[in-house]
Amino acid sequence: MAVVVFAGLSLSAPSAERDDSTPVRVTPPRPPSLPAPVIGEEAPAPRPATRPVRVTTARTKSRTTPTRPDIVRRRPPEDPHKESVILLEAFMVEVRLSALHSLGVPQISQGDDFVTADHIIKLMKTTDAAAVTGGAKLALAQANKASTKTTTRKAIYTDPPNNAKTEYINVGTSFTAIAEIRKEKVSAELEFKYSDIVNDKNAHAVPQTIERNWTSSICLKPGEPTLVGATQDKDSATFLIVTANIKE
Repeated sequence: MAVVVFAGLSLSAPSAERDDSTPVRVTPPRPPSLPAPVIGEEAPAPRPATRPVRVTTARTKSRTTPTRPDIVRRRPPEDPHKESVILLEAFMVEVRLSALHSLGVPQISQGDDFVTADHIIKLMKTTDAAAVTGGAKLALAQANKASTKTTTRKAIYTDPPNNAKTEYINVGTSFTAIAEIRKEKVSAELEFKYSDIVNDKNAHAVPQTIERNWTSSICLKPGEPTLVGATQDKDSATFLIVTANIKE
């Protein structure tokens, strides 16, 4: 038994020796750990990691108002007729149809063969078959409106059996126009109205009234009578003749 123990001791002795040539691994020390938080106290905030600070420069867009060339406002050209006066006259002329036939004027126009203001004026000068029955005149400033009106209150005597009475009605003439000088002519919008009582040969007949109305837009040559409209019955025709003149 003694021999066995000695031999075991002698074999284990060389393993206890260290070879100085073997490299030694060194473990780096760990950072001290933070103490555990005590109940009721706030845990210390961890230190933020340091990072490089990025500086950002904000860019502001500058708005520049584009420059425009100066706007030149042109004044409208001055009206050469702003001081002018337009004279309008309208006349109703009643003509017997037989007198027009004597001039060879047809009742219905055919091509260039039609009644004109010259035909009516000629009859007025040479015969008694044409007569003025009503008329009116106006003076207007350039591009303005004017009107005139004449009213007459007339009595109508009626004599029906056992019930004689008198009635009154208004009759007369009105003339309204808007006129403007354009390219040496007169452009006009006009309205002419006429009313009157028609006398009857029968004294017991109820009197009748007559009304004639004309509305027209027309271009007139200064100083030239123009036939604007007409009405016709069985034996006669009534024409409206309008003349424009310019007073500078």
